[in-house]
Amino acid sequence: MNASREELKELFASKVSTLVAGLETWFEQEVEAIDGSVETSAPAGSGGSIIGMRPAIDSKRVLDARAVTKKVLEMDLPPEIIKPGGYDSCADMIADIVPKLEKVFVGDIKVKKRKSEREMEPA
Repeated sequence: MNASREELKELFASKVSTLVAGLETWFEQEVEAIDGSVETSAPAGSGGSIIGMRPAIDSKRVLDARAVTKKVLEMDLPPEIIKPGGYDSCADMIADIVPKLEKVFVGDIKVKKRKSEREMEPA
């Protein structure tokens, strides 16, 4: 039985708080890994830090959040919906990704199907 668009919207709405909590936890762990490697005694010139010039999480690393979307929504995080360059904050990421995930979930945005490992041809 296929669920209607409205049923899918309701199902997504029921999972949003779990999804957001999972994404927040994932983001905090990812940022902590970066910040933990920076020496606090490193010199800081007036030009600022090279780390401050980059987004907190780049778009390639956001793909790792698919563990959250698979667990909560039972779907991969499509690379097509991730903002190129990444996100400066967790709130920025959630504000961008969650509405797009809903559109993918209900079928408003069509994404390419990925080949399973069995279907992939050897290099």
